[in-house]
Amino acid sequence: MVKISVGTVVGHYVAIEVKVEDAVDIINALKKALNKGGDDVSDTIRMIQYFDVFYNIMHKKFKEYLTPRKDVSDLIKGNVLIDRIRLIKKDSGKYVIIVFDKSVSKETLVNTLINLGYEVANM
Repeated sequence: MVKISVGTVVGHYVAIEVKVEDAVDIINALKKALNKGGDDVSDTIRMIQYFDVFYNIMHKKFKEYLTPRKDVSDLIKGNVLIDRIRLIKKDSGKYVIIVFDKSVSKETLVNTLINLGYEVANM
């Protein structure tokens, strides 16, 4: 069973921390279940699939987070799912912190993840 840590980050944004291998499946499942996401989701998946390249870019530019592309019409419609991501290497593993848009509440996210069959824990 895939374990997902859920918490909040600065500005009361809801975030999850997952292993890289599970991140794309989780994002796609959430996109379908919440019926949200466009360019932000596809750009995030690209960043996760090329983890090492984007991890190096992130550190060369001294950035803590990467921000995926967002379509203006998605922003206006409230169709954005992912605000930003953070790529982490720890314990000889690769992890992703996915920070969701303000429109996604913690309660909704936790309930959706549990309904999809994931094990949820607090960050």
